[in-house]
Amino acid sequence: MVFRTKNSQWVYEKVVNGIDEEIMLISKDYKILWANRIAIDTYGHDVINKHCYFVTHGFDFPCQGPFDLCPINDVLATGRSCSTTHIHTTSHDNGDEHHVLINIYPIKDGSGEINRFVHVARDITESVVHRQMEEKMWLEIIKVIDRIYEELIDNQLKLEERTSELEKSSIELRETQERLIRSEKLAAIGQLAASVAHELRNPLGVIKNSAYYLRERIDKSGLTSEDQSIFEFLNIIENEIGMSDKIIKDLLNFSKISSPLVKPTDINDIILDILFITKKPENIIVETVLYPDIKKVMVDPYQIRQAFNNLILNAFQAMEDGGVLKIITREKDGFVDAEFTDTGWGIREEDQERIFDALYTTKARGFGLGLAVTRGIIERHEGQIKVKSRIGEGTTFIIRLPIK
Repeated sequence: MVFRTKNSQWVYEKVVNGIDEEIMLISKDYKILWANRIAIDTYGHDVINKHCYFVTHGFDFPCQGPFDLCPINDVLATGRSCSTTHIHTTSHDNGDEHHVLINIYPIKDGSGEINRFVHVARDITESVVHRQMEEKMWLEIIKVIDRIYEELIDNQLKLEERTSELEKSSIELRETQERLIRSEKLAAIGQLAASVAHELRNPLGVIKNSAYYLRERIDKSGLTSEDQSIFEFLNIIENEIGMSDKIIKDLLNFSKISSPLVKPTDINDIILDILFITKKPENIIVETVLYPDIKKVMVDPYQIRQAFNNLILNAFQAMEDGGVLKIITREKDGFVDAEFTDTGWGIREEDQERIFDALYTTKARGFGLGLAVTRGIIERHEGQIKVKSRIGEGTTFIIRLPIK
């Protein structure tokens, strides 16, 4: 720096020393050649001719990276000024660390070679600390938000779980109430059915015996040669008596359902026994797919036989014009399943929930007790009965009995 007049020297001193930043002139071998008032106040009066890295960092060698890389080396490499941030520790300031923003400007000689550097630095510790405090504050805020979010998610999951439990409890309560109402209804109908059946059985017996006596007398009298329709009418009477007797048996069976007397039972054996003794219509084919070595279930064989027999007879009645009855057994999810699928006319969707109600029937004849009895038997065994049906395609009844 060359100042040609005393006035220029005065201006220089006022301007440079008035700048509130440390300014130092440094040689290529890192020695401080000159320092302004702020630099001297910061590092001490004895900084001249000392190495800048010793004065600012207390090092015995030039600053190295990655965080305190010497900016002078960068200026020598690029020929341009550069900026960086260092952490300075001064002995006169109790060794406290200061964050310093440094700008290095090259000074060239007459041949264009860099031989000196102007070091301009400003203490930014307060702003750095403030920024660090802000970052720390935001980190804490993020942690709080994350914790609140986790609590919200956890509470939402708990709420959903609780809602699911309440819905499940509500469904179970509704099913229990329905079973209770159905049980009370069935008990009342059972008592009525028993009394009606006993009252009807005696007069039907008398009518049956009278028809038999008339058949014998008419056959001996030779009246049939005069009028062949007499035997036809006698056959009608006997057939109607048989149908009425079946209804009475259904009523009695309905009224006599009791707690099951369980024992280990093979479901496949029950199905095969029913098919062996049941008279199958000639126009119906029965197919069976029975799971081999199926596990036994704890059931009352007589009651389960009665429930399965009802489903098989219903399937036969649904296929008056012929069809296929397919019976499948399997093990699934701790249950033994038995499926009865027919190719009959099917059940309307609005009737599927009511077909298990006592005295409800879609048939032209009958009291609608068979499926009510079947459902009662299955539920007494802690099992389930479901129906799937499409009009014109057929019906499937699924029985599920728990493996115990």
